[in-house]
Amino acid sequence: MVHIVHKISFLFLALVLLGCGRDGPLLVNTSIDDLSNSLDRVAPRLMEENDVVGLSVAVIRNNEVAISRSFGHSSLESKKPISDQTVYKAASLGKPIFAYVVVSLAQQGKINLDVPLASYCAAGVVNGDARSEEVTARMVLSHTAGLPNLGGRSKLEFLFDPGKDFEYSGHGYQYLQGVVEAITHKSLNELANEFVFEPLSMTKSSYVWRTEYENIISSSYSENKEVFKVNREADVGYAAWSLYTTLGDYSKFVMHIMKSSKETSSIASWLLEPYVDVAKGVKWGMGWGIQDTMPNNSFWHWGSLAGFRHYAVGYPEEKVAVIVMANSQKSFKMVDSVMVESIGGRYPSYDWF
Repeated sequence: MVHIVHKISFLFLALVLLGCGRDGPLLVNTSIDDLSNSLDRVAPRLMEENDVVGLSVAVIRNNEVAISRSFGHSSLESKKPISDQTVYKAASLGKPIFAYVVVSLAQQGKINLDVPLASYCAAGVVNGDARSEEVTARMVLSHTAGLPNLGGRSKLEFLFDPGKDFEYSGHGYQYLQGVVEAITHKSLNELANEFVFEPLSMTKSSYVWRTEYENIISSSYSENKEVFKVNREADVGYAAWSLYTTLGDYSKFVMHIMKSSKETSSIASWLLEPYVDVAKGVKWGMGWGIQDTMPNNSFWHWGSLAGFRHYAVGYPEEKVAVIVMANSQKSFKMVDSVMVESIGGRYPSYDWF
């Protein structure tokens, strides 16, 4: 276990602002009808209070989708409602899927998670820095490679020696993606189709733009409900941020992680093995964050990009999960309350300041 000094990603700050101090039981015995009615009553009010245009919520119980609700609009301008067919730009929710792909390849012997990536690829991640020879796939997937996140620095450089600390890093994921594509001679999206999308029947999911998305993708909105029109964007997939998916599709992935995590040597069990301490009650495995929750640990991740805001959490032991997807910049201000209405519980990740 690597013990670290806490460093916070700027993406995560928006998520944690309103979560401090919440503490309630996990709602595993509350009737589905009561939870559903509560969501139907509370969600529209929360959306109005926080200028949220569109929201989708899935509640999983006993590893099945028990509630799937859509509220508001995918396009405020045309009054097009959010539906179970609405595609969202899922941003960082694509990272756990990529981690699943990489571990799948590791189990097939095509990559070793603890062998330096430079041995597979002539190009180092940081030109002229010998520490590039130390970065491994496990470090990248657990955000301990020492690399910065995307968008924050003009110069790509190591923030610390690989394996010595934690820093959420999109750059690391993109570097690992390039190595994996070179090893397999397949694109990210081809690999995701092979290992995740097709086996799980995630028919609407892709890391690259599809023509069919033009009529079903949601727009996203700023704090003042200024529209960020979503146009054709990712012709080449990016593990760190370009996932397109629906609430139903991502629910399938979360359910698969929960179901398979208890199988000996399953891919999910590898992903959910804590590798690095991030903060009190918060750790990271590969792809997923892991948190000390009651009655048992849960895994989680978020997505945040140009107005889109998403959060997913799963409890493998209790077979309970919730996925919240929204299209408005202020959505994280109501995630806490949506969680209360959906499955309850308390989350150390929210206290991660």
